[in-house]
Order: sequence, then structure tokens, then C-alpha cells
Amino acid sequence: MTPQTTKLFKGFQEDNLDLVRLPETFFSQILPLINSLTQLRLLLYFFWHIEQQESSIRLLKYSDLSSDPTLMAMIGNETTLRENLETLVRMGILFEAQLPGEQERIYFINGPQGRAAVKAIEDGQWNNTDAERKPIQLTDQQPNIYGLYEENIGPITPLIAEILKEDEKTYPEAWIKEAIEIAVKRNARNWKYVQAILERWQVEGRGNEQNRRNDSQDPSRYRRSWLGKK
Repeated sequence: MTPQTTKLFKGFQEDNLDLVRLPETFFSQILPLINSLTQLRLLLYFFWHIEQQESSIRLLKYSDLSSDPTLMAMIGNETTLRENLETLVRMGILFEAQLPGEQERIYFINGPQGRAAVKAIEDGQWNNTDAERKPIQLTDQQPNIYGLYEENIGPITPLIAEILKEDEKTYPEAWIKEAIEIAVKRNARNWKYVQAILERWQVEGRGNEQNRRNDSQDPSRYRRSWLGKK
């Protein structure tokens, strides 16, 4: 991958700072055992996934992994997924189990809860009352208006932050995002320009397709608007 095609991280956003806990042992004992990026990605995914779960017993089914397109894009294919799962099990980092009467493999992190769960399965005493599991998948979080402002217009000062906060209360998020897109297309990287679009939509209606087409094709209309001219 050339420098021109390398995807750049745009920074953590203030509204998306949910934490994923990792035990200290992860750094002191597990990291020295890891010998591939795929193993590391897969293991970090495990910790992230169980952090999202609401059930009392934290586990991952094979289908939880293979059905997540974001994870599979990082892993490559199911053959690589299976090989790395087997390696992590051999290392003692993960436990693999199979419930009676079921074909699908399930996985636990080798911790107190995981060890207790595997023993219960082996002893025939497994009783998972959390049968209903919501699907959990990685998603590429779309930037909010603060992220879009920084990306397309400039740094956020305290004054700008207050203005954005007020506009966020006044206009729907979808309106703001589309207005920013229009401003960027017209190379009018100015929040007053964005506000002029939003104000006109509020008066004339955003749903009119002809109005929206005019919005993207007539930048002078908005320059006049935020200069206070007709």
C-alpha cells in the first residue's frame, strides 16, 4: 500500500470514547505469545465483543465471528479464521467447546468465568439462561457534525463548538450532514454557508427535490444569503 492510498486515522471523537477493558495479564503474558497480526486482531475482537454482551455468561459462537464482515475483512477468509482460532486454543488463551446436540463451536476467554463454563459443559451441568443473544458486529462509526466540521472546514474553537451545539439542537443531523456535503462540493468551507442552506431548508422545505438540486448547483444563492442580500 502506497502512502497515497494509506487510510489515515482521523482521531478519537468525543462522543465515541466507550472503553474496552483488557487485563494487565494481556500485556505481560499474552502479547509475548502472539506471533501474528491476525492472532492479535482476533483476540482484541474477542475482548471487544464480550464487552458489548449483556448476558451473564460471555462467549462467542463461531458464527459470531464468521458473520461479521468487518472482522472477516481483517482476517481474510474462514480458513484463516479457523486456523487462528485453533492456534489461540492451543496456546491456552481461548477455550473451545461444543454443546450437546449442537454442531457449532463456541469459545470462551481463559478466565475464571470461561473455565467454569467449560467445566459445566463437560460435567453436563450447562445451564445458559441467556439463550436470546443480540447480534453484535463492528461498524465503521460515521463522524458526527463535530468530526465533519474538523474534517471539512477547520479546527473547532470554543465559540464554534457552542455554535455547532446550538445548530445541532435546531436542525436534524441528516440535514446538517447534507448541507456540509453541499458546501464542500461548492468549495464554500464556511459554517455561515452551511447555516444559510439549513435556514433556507427550514423556510422552504428540504424535501423538495428541485430545491435541493438548486442548493448544490447555485453557490451564489447562499453567498447572498449569508451576506444578508436577496
